[in-house]
This record gives sequence, structure tokens and C-alpha cells, in this order.
Amino acid sequence: MEMWRRCREAASAGLSAALYSVYHGLYSEAVVSSIASAVALAEVGRFREAVEYAQKAAKALYEAAKEVFEQAKVTVQRLVELFVEAVARVLAWVDEHKAYLFLMVAVAAGMVALSVALNMWGLVELEKLAYAASAPFVAGLADVGEKMAERFGALGERYERWRVDESLIDGVLKGERSYVAFLNLAGSRRDLPPPLVEMRRSLARVKDEAERDAAVVAALVLYKVLVKNAGAYKEWAEVYHWARGLVKEREFAVKAEEVKRLREAHRRLEEAAEEVRRELDRVLALYASHSRELYEKLRPHLEVDLGEAEGLAEARSVELSKYSDAGLGTKAYAALLSVARGGIYGHVAMLLMGEGALADIMLSAPVTAYEKANDIAGARGEAVDPSRSRRRAKAGEVAGERGGAVDLSHVGAAGWEDRAASVLLRFLVGYGEADLKFIRVEKEGKKGFQVFRTYGSVEAFVGELWIGKTAYFKVSEEELGRLVEEAKRTAPDLSGFDKAPQYLEWRTTDMTTSEGRIEAGTVHSWQLRWYFSLLGEEKSFRGSASVTKESIKPAVIAYWPREREDQILGESRWLKSLLNQQVGSWRQLVDAIDWSWVLEKVEELVNELKPWIGRKKMNDTERERLVGRMLGELALLVHFAEARKGLSDDEWREERVKRLAKAVEALSGGRITGKYADELAQAIIRYADGHEERRKKRIENLAEEVGVSKEEVWGIVEFVLSDMYCLARDCARDEVVRKFVAPALELIMLDKALNKKFNREEALLRFGEMYATAVAGDGHVGRRSVVFAVGGEIGGGAALLRLATLHLLNQLLSDKLKFNARIYVERGRYYYIVSSSETAARFMRLLAVSAPSAGGEYLSEKFGEFVEEARVEVLFNNIRLTDKGRVAAGLIISEGGVSVKYNVYLSENAIELQFRSTDRGRVELAARLLKLADVGAEIKRRSDGDGWYVVATTDALAAGREELRKALAEIVRKAVENGWVDEKKAERWLEKLEGGVVAWEGKKFEMRLARGALVVRFRSTSRESLDEVAGEFKAMGLEEGVHFAVRWGGGRGYVSLLAEGVRRLAWLSRHGEEEQRRRAAEFLKFLEEKARAKGGEVLRKLEALVEEGRSRGALRLVGLERDGVKVLDVKTEEKDDKLYVTIKAEVDGAVEEYKITFYRERDGKRYLRFYVRGEEAVTKAVKLIEVLTGEKPQVTEMPNGWTSIRGFGSHVDAMARYEELRETIERWSNR
Repeated sequence: MEMWRRCREAASAGLSAALYSVYHGLYSEAVVSSIASAVALAEVGRFREAVEYAQKAAKALYEAAKEVFEQAKVTVQRLVELFVEAVARVLAWVDEHKAYLFLMVAVAAGMVALSVALNMWGLVELEKLAYAASAPFVAGLADVGEKMAERFGALGERYERWRVDESLIDGVLKGERSYVAFLNLAGSRRDLPPPLVEMRRSLARVKDEAERDAAVVAALVLYKVLVKNAGAYKEWAEVYHWARGLVKEREFAVKAEEVKRLREAHRRLEEAAEEVRRELDRVLALYASHSRELYEKLRPHLEVDLGEAEGLAEARSVELSKYSDAGLGTKAYAALLSVARGGIYGHVAMLLMGEGALADIMLSAPVTAYEKANDIAGARGEAVDPSRSRRRAKAGEVAGERGGAVDLSHVGAAGWEDRAASVLLRFLVGYGEADLKFIRVEKEGKKGFQVFRTYGSVEAFVGELWIGKTAYFKVSEEELGRLVEEAKRTAPDLSGFDKAPQYLEWRTTDMTTSEGRIEAGTVHSWQLRWYFSLLGEEKSFRGSASVTKESIKPAVIAYWPREREDQILGESRWLKSLLNQQVGSWRQLVDAIDWSWVLEKVEELVNELKPWIGRKKMNDTERERLVGRMLGELALLVHFAEARKGLSDDEWREERVKRLAKAVEALSGGRITGKYADELAQAIIRYADGHEERRKKRIENLAEEVGVSKEEVWGIVEFVLSDMYCLARDCARDEVVRKFVAPALELIMLDKALNKKFNREEALLRFGEMYATAVAGDGHVGRRSVVFAVGGEIGGGAALLRLATLHLLNQLLSDKLKFNARIYVERGRYYYIVSSSETAARFMRLLAVSAPSAGGEYLSEKFGEFVEEARVEVLFNNIRLTDKGRVAAGLIISEGGVSVKYNVYLSENAIELQFRSTDRGRVELAARLLKLADVGAEIKRRSDGDGWYVVATTDALAAGREELRKALAEIVRKAVENGWVDEKKAERWLEKLEGGVVAWEGKKFEMRLARGALVVRFRSTSRESLDEVAGEFKAMGLEEGVHFAVRWGGGRGYVSLLAEGVRRLAWLSRHGEEEQRRRAAEFLKFLEEKARAKGGEVLRKLEALVEEGRSRGALRLVGLERDGVKVLDVKTEEKDDKLYVTIKAEVDGAVEEYKITFYRERDGKRYLRFYVRGEEAVTKAVKLIEVLTGEKPQVTEMPNGWTSIRGFGSHVDAMARYEELRETIERWSNR
């Protein structure tokens, strides 16, 4: 009703303004007549004539207003704008379509600017979505898939052509005045590529010296990353073409290897953005070492604000203006991040980068960059976002401003096969690496695919992928049941834990209650396992899936009886210690919290919190307004939570009705009273609950019964729904209050700890456990960022409460662990609490120690990032001889302000470290600390069931961090000095501890799996140590950039051995030169020892890579005969950084020569490709490659009638197994 009231007022105001102006002679009959004619002509598609009439109107208006405007304080242009707005308002009230057409004609006639017209349309339209459906104002059809494939392909090809020697760029980015260095470079060379030439022109207009220097750095970093990743962008274009070819078939299969390559290709797009951030950090570190003054000037421009970058990357077009203050580094990072995520700023960046206009991205506000990109797209007959046709792009922007969705039939949407290709890619990225089969199906006008998972000749139906204006995946019952059963089977054992802290955070994020049961949904298998660990066997479950821009999201929703919650809360010792009472239900818990104290505490802290609320550059007025709103929302929650205390659901509803009935009586001036006031109050509550249509008629009938006009009754309803919203909608209901319960308890706990009323260490551990759980539900963990999201009704109050808890946490931490956290607000209702950069690393150290785990393994995949930042301190004390004659000592490992004391025993045959307790949580903490010290230790339950323990012995301890090994070695030495241990035995132990059982030449390498890939890495704060390792690798025959990578920045770095490096080592250990063979064999032995110590998947992954490497050159190609393929001859030629291999082979009785090109992209990825024409030739070519390599190649039909046969790195490696090709491929690969 409010919306329609505002529409009436808007139309009335517009009509009044128009009539008033005509009355005063400003708008003559000629003006009005011309406008009427223009609208009529536009409506029937005669736009050229419509524009001519609009221009006549503008001229007539100018002549009529010439004298008036000279006396008034208004320009003629403003007068024209007022007239256009008034006419648009009147037309909109009669026909919104005509209003839109009129505005577009006014733009074309030059009466108003496009931006002004769009603002008018937003005002006229208010909350309603309207789209013109007539002939296009600017012709053009956008095929989202084809256009994006073209843009990605063109971007990659151009930056390959625009490449210059990287040393030239690094010469400018060496930590001195970058603008001067760039001018020197530009002046010394005439062959600079277009992006650098264009950058020189753009920078000449910048006056501020620091901004100019920063713009050079940001633009060159972006240029450098684009050149390096040109192959990744070209590859993504080809991936789309590959998918487009598949969906044309009635039936097709996709192998797990193809899915893996696809996911890797998408990951490379995201990695490009991370490279921008890393490179900016590296350059800033250089400036810091060369000139602190210059560093301080450039840092505000170049430092990446992760929260702001995330927002900009995902912003809609109408939200770009909110990021006008974004720094240059933030914009550079956000540009490539948005490209990977398909955001509008990514579309803007693609268009500008494709034109070489890198400086425009850096120097322009995002909304200005959008306008420039719009000009580029317009010249091509496209829209900035190619999923919309040019003619409807503007209508789409208005829809976006209102949070609406544009009907695909109205925006020139892509054809079904284009949409199907895009959906297929998202599905494959999300589903995971598996062999899949797709069969086209049509049902009730819908088209899609049945999806099967294949296991050799066996097929299992997994669901249906439907593709229309939207896409969704209907999971089969069998597949859903399989997921649920697998989750239950592998759910970790949480017996012995106080489950309440974790459960309450899940209630904050992903768990709700309704109809006497707990409901929890997830798209992650780890999360489903966690649910089963907390709540046990489910009562029932259901499932579905959706296809998003990021991936396929299979969702499982499970249900448990509400009694499970009561049990968890009732058994919690932690809750009893905080609240001084046992709580047996959710309602008892909410009522037990002193909400008034919570509000008072936050109000006490609010001035200290203000600087961390909103963007850094937000002005004081905006910040005060935002803080006031958030505090007001918290006050609302507290008011209603306190008012509801002690009342059941029914009693609270009755209380709300009473309060609203009193308000109705007062607002009606006493004309609606008694049962009618009660009934209207109940109707308002039902109306607010979402039953508008059913309650609307009853409200109007009530008006007739009491003799009050409908308009007045609706005025009362509207007032109550706006000014008394929380009472009508019930802000104390479960789905609202659940966001406040966990942080309120954390605030109480941390305040008690600060006042010595709660154990400090336990407070740190509990808070870390709870916050990490919250992040697992509604957050994100990056390389050096921790983000938690809060949304929904009065979400600002919940976000403010969270920030207050982080503030108190900081007061408990030592100075070296204190961190910062900032709240960012998106779309006015989504709040992101972000900790980033160096301070995030400190926060992550606490979370690494306290994040929930079971059996020493974290419960969420997100927590693995915490380990990267962990440090440990190790101390020992109390070395003694026990009554049984064993040497014993205490050993303390600490991190993040938390410590555990272990017992160390020097027994007959081993050093043994152990920790035992009846408190499962303490044993888990002991295992986590050992994990952070690089010691793998398994948690076991005592045979009598009375407690748990964790034990690590000599070899596992000797594989640990240096700090641990030094402390243990000192214990051994003290024991020898006291004559308690045999010297020879001690010597053996010391040899292991000092050298490390699995160390290489005194250097400690980490080995683990990350996203299924083997990571072998040496870290150091010494650049010399990194150079030593790199030198050793080169001496073995490995090449930097191909077999290993070196990274350095911020005073520390690492050398990473790549998968190709492991393969190469395996081959060198048998076929290299004598010294290479020896060195490679030694290092390979070291890797195998370390992998055996790790065991499991790590060992299997290393063994597979070693086997691949050793098999190279083990087969002969000529003479090979298998499955209808016989190789007759092979020739090789190296030319222009490419390798050409010509294979003469007989395939199914036909002899052909296949000239295969091996090539390498800028990122080092290797490929092979050749072309054939005709269906029969394609079949034979595919068969040849599959026989020679063991896997099918990628097949892509080209517009010219030829078909591309393409292989990836795995195909290249497989070809290297043949004796005739091994040496040539190795030489070419290592070039």
C-alpha cells in the first residue's frame, strides 16, 4: 500500500508541476503538442521522427523560457529537465511503457543526458519494475556465451602480442619514482605496446605526484599479470567452445580428466587476481626498503582493501558509485577478481583492458569506467554485460537498481545451446572430478540433460540438469541418499566434547527450528558430516541443487527432533558457568541472557568501535549515521527480547496483539476499539507474516464494520508496519534472535575473563572455536583474510555485537597477537566483518589453535588456511628421574596465547611425548598444537574408556619444527649430563633431532595436499637459503618456472617443487648425467621418506608422479600396434618456441600423416594441437591420440569447417614416454 500511495503522490506532484508550468506560459501548446507526437511515434517504432518532434519541443521550450530563466535562479537545461521529469511522471501514471519510451527519445533528442534520464526513470518507477517491449532503440543481439568467449579470446591474444621483456617492467617497479622511470622507458623505446602508450597519455593529465607514481605501479602490475596469464584467458575461451560443441549432441560423455582441466582453467582465472595482490605487496615491500617516505605516500593508493575489493567485484552496475573512493590497488585486484566471478566490474575491466586502457581502470571511478566501457560496447552494438542486448541494457540497469531480475525474453538472451554450454561449465566445475554421461531430454516444453556417473560399463543416475530462463539440478534420490549415508559413515566422533559452543554458532548461520524440529541445510559434505557429529541420526532429509555463476550447488536439508537441541544445551557445563544456571531449552537460554547488560556494554564500547565501522574513507556524518542505525537495531532486539522473557509463543503473541490494539485505538482517535482493535491487530500481524492477500480483504471489511474509511484504516496499517515494524513482525522470533545469542554469550564470557571471573585461556579457546565455526557457516578464509557475513532483519545490530566481541578479545591478547577488524556494508543490509593483511595473520594464529577438530583433523576445509600463519614456541622444564627409573620432563608448546604441557619420557628404545586427559577438548588442543609443530599424532581413547590420549615418538618428533627438536635435544643432553641415559643411545637420538629424520641437507621441506595437488615447499626468511635450494635444483637438471618456483616478499619466501619437477626428478634419477642421477636420486629418496612418514593420499600422490616420470622414454613409438592403430614413422622439428611432431600412422586401415604442434602458453602450461577436416578424419585423429596417450583429446569445431584436436599437459607427458620423443619433448619443455 505504501508503494501505491507514493506512486499517487508522485503522479499528483508531476501533474501539478506540469499544469502550473503551462499556466505560467512556460510550456506552450507547441511544446505539449510536439511531445505528444513524439511519444505516439515512438510507440509505433518510428524513432527517427519521434526524435525530430522532441527536438522541436526542446527548441520551443527554450524560446518560451528564455526571458523567465534570466530572472530566475535556474538554467534552461534544468528547466528542460524539470519538464521532462513532469511529463514522464504523468505518462507513467497512465502507461509506464510510454514514460520509458519518452525518456529514451528525450535522450536521443539531446534534451537530457542519459544518466539524468535513468535517474528520472528510477524516481518515476519507484518500487515497480517496468520494461519497454517495443522495437529496439539501438539494434544488437548479445549471445552471452559467444560474446564472452570472444572477449576472453581477444584479451589473451592481444596481451600475447603486447608482451615486452619483463625486465623492462621490473626496472620501473624497483622501488624508486615510478613515473620518472616509466617516462625514461617510454622515451628510450619506440616499440612500446598500446597499453603502455595509452598509459603515458592518460598519466600526463594527473597532477598529484603520489597518485601518478601509484597509477604507474598499479597499471604495470595489471599489465604484467595480464601478459603472464594471457594463455589462461585464451584457454577459458576455448573451454567455452568445447562445451558449446558438446551440448549440440544428443548424448555425450565427459571424463574426469577433462573436468579436472576445466576446474584448473577456472582456478587460473582466480589466481590471476591473487597475482595482482601478491605483486603489489612485493612492490610495496621494495618501496619500504628503499624509501620509507615514498612508501608512506604510495601505500594508501596501492594497498588492497580486501573487503572493498570483494564488494566491488560483486557489485551491480547501480552500486558502482559506492566505490568511488576505492584505491588504485583495490581496483586493480577487484578488476581481475570480478572477471573470474562474472561481475559487472569484470565486464567493464574486460572491455577496457581489451582496448589497452589500463590507466582508465586505475584513474577512473568505477562508475566512470563503466561509462567508458559502455561507449566501447556501444560501438560494437553490444552491452557492457553481454548477457543483455544493447536495446535492453538500460532497462536492465534500472531493474538492477531495484534488486530485480530482467526477463530473458526481454533482453535478447542467448540461444539455448549458448546457455546450455555456460550451465554445463558451471555444473562440471561444481560437481567434481568424475566420469559423467549426459543424455538430452525434453519434457513439458523444458530441455535439459539426464546426468549419469559412469564406472567403466556401469552407469549410475545422479540427476537431471534443466536449462531454461533459469537452470537447476534435480538430484536423484539414489544420489542424495548416497551423499547422506557417506556423510553419516564418515562423520567424526565428538563424544566427550561440550557441543553447545559449536551448535550455537551453527544456529546463528545455517540451522533453524520449525514445527518442533531442527532444520539444517548445506552444499558441503564436510558440513553435513559436522551436523551428524553434533546431532546424530537424522529424522528425515530432502535435497535439490542449483546452478550458480560459481558452480553447481547440490543442497541437502536434514531434520532432527528438537529434543537433540535441548540435550546439547542441558548438558553444557560451559553455559552453566557463564549463566550461573542450567538451561534445558532454547527459550530458557534466550531468557537467561541479560540483554540489557549486553546493550549497555556495547554502548560503552561504541566510541572505540566507530573507526572500524564502514569504509576507511567514509566521512564522519555517514559513519555516525551508520553506527546509529546499527546501535538502534541492537536496542530493538534487546527491547523485544527483554519484553518476551518468561512468555511462551502463544502468550507472546497475545501480548503483541494487546500492544498493537492499543496503538490502533490511539491512531484511530478512539473510533476502532475493543474486539475490532484486537482483530485489526491480529490481521496486521498476519499481514506482516506474509499473508497479504488473505488479510487484505479482512482489513477492508473491518473498515466497513466500524464505519471508518478504507483509506484511513490502510493509513493505520501502513503506520504500524513502518513505525512499529518490530512489534508487528516480531523481532524476538527465533530466526532473528538466533543471530544475537552466540555473540552475546561470547561478550559475557570475554568480559568475565577480563575481570578475572573466567579462565583467560579457556575464553580464548572457546571464542576461537565459536568464531571459526561461524566463519565455516557464513564466512570466508583467504591467504591473509578472515571474513564473516551477517545479514537479514536488524543484521546491523548483530554485526555491531560481533565487532564488540572482537574488541574485547583483543584486550585479552598480547600485543604481538592483536589484530584489526572492519565492518563493510553492502546494499544497506549485508554486513561483512573483515580482518585482512598482517593483522589477519595474527588472528589466524589464534584460530589455528582453537578451530574445531576431531582426531587432530579440522572439521572444515576452510580451516586449513589458518595453519599457514601458525607459529609455535617450545619450552621444557622439570627434568627428573621417575620412581620407575625413566627420564621424564615437562614440555610446553604454545601458540596464539594458548599452551599445553606434555610429558616427555626417554624410554629404553624411544623418545616419547604424550598428553592424557579426561577432557576431550584438551586432548584435541594438544593434537592441534602438535600439528602446528609439524608432528602427526593420532588421538586414541583409553581402553577403560576413562579419557583420551595422544602420543608421538622419536621419528615423528624428529620430523617436527626446529623449535621442538631443539627443546627435545636439550632434554636428551641434560639426561646424559646426569648419567641417566646411555651416551650411544643419546647420540642416535641427537643425530635424528638435530638433522631431522626427514630433512634434506639440513633444510626442512613441508609436504601436504592442497585441493588434491601435492605441495612440496621449503620456506625461509633468508633469501640466501632460498637461493641455495634453487641452485641445488638447477644442479639436478631442474628449470625454474617449469619444474620449481621461487617466491619472495615481505621478508620471507619459499621454493616450491612443482608436480612436473617431481616427474623430472624421477626421470633424471635413471637417465640423467652421472652427477644429476646421483643428486636427483638422493632428493627423490628424501621425498619418498617424507611421504611415507605422512602416509595416505600424500604417499599415493607422490608415487603416481614418480611412476609417470620414470615411464618417460620407456616405450618405442615406431612399430607400436594397438587397437587398429599402427605407427609407421615419426619426425620432430623445433622452431619458434614450438615443437612440431609428424607421425605417420595407419588408423583403421587408412595411412595418414599427422603434423602435431606442441606449444606453451605464457603461464608455462603445455599443449599439443592439430587440425583435421571431416567427421571420419576426426574419429581417426581422436583414436590415434587416445591410443598413444591413454586419454581422449579435446575436440572443437572451428567456423572454417576444420576441427581442432587439442591435448593438454597430461597428453604431452604421455608422449614423452616414447623413446623417439622423450629427449626432444624434455628439451623443448625445459627451454
